[in-house]
Amino acid sequence: MGLSRLRTWPARWREIRSRALNGFFHWLYHEGAWAYDGVAALVSAGRWQRWLCRALDFIEGERVLEIGCGPGHLLVAMARRGLQPVGLDRSPAMARRARRRVGAAVPLVQGRAQALPFRCGSFDAVVTTFPAPFILEGATWREAARVLRPGGRWVVLLGAWPAGSALGIRALRVLFRWTARPDPAAYPQAIWHALARESGLRLQEWSVEDGPWRLWGVLAVRGDAGAEEAASGPARSPAIRA
Repeated sequence: MGLSRLRTWPARWREIRSRALNGFFHWLYHEGAWAYDGVAALVSAGRWQRWLCRALDFIEGERVLEIGCGPGHLLVAMARRGLQPVGLDRSPAMARRARRRVGAAVPLVQGRAQALPFRCGSFDAVVTTFPAPFILEGATWREAARVLRPGGRWVVLLGAWPAGSALGIRALRVLFRWTARPDPAAYPQAIWHALARESGLRLQEWSVEDGPWRLWGVLAVRGDAGAEEAASGPARSPAIRA
């Protein structure tokens, strides 16, 4: 009996850790929204806001929807660049923090990624950074495709991973493993390509280096008028790989 319990312990531990992390992130996005910036700064060694802005290198057009805008840092950055951002988040606590940060000039909407409250073709681009599990739902992809204009693009920053062999970097990798941040290679490419294909989007993966970190994500272009654009990718992103 004791040996049987030992054999099942790894699976039980993964389940316990998963439940604990899900509970923590739910708290962080809702009741604990006040702590979000501090936690993000801690796990990124102070690079979080800079990482968010790297997604803007892939944006084309002016009217941009951010799905999961959180406390509003990227909305502020877009407004400063002369774009016309609109923020959407499901969490009322995050929406309140974003409103305090962006003021009245930037529209904010509370809603779900799987049912966007916007007309078809409303945006030149959509951006999502470090998304919650909604990014794995087909409804999210279909809605993002629907609100894009023909040729519009959805830029998704999926994650960051510390690279290198320095002691501090190795410690960060341990931290990321404990917080369920796997190596990008652990995500099957087929998942993203299938979600994009089923939504009428053409997909590329991309990655950029930021010091000892590698940021990675996907770029999805609405195929109506963007087939050639999707094939070539954005000019400012030499690290894009098809």
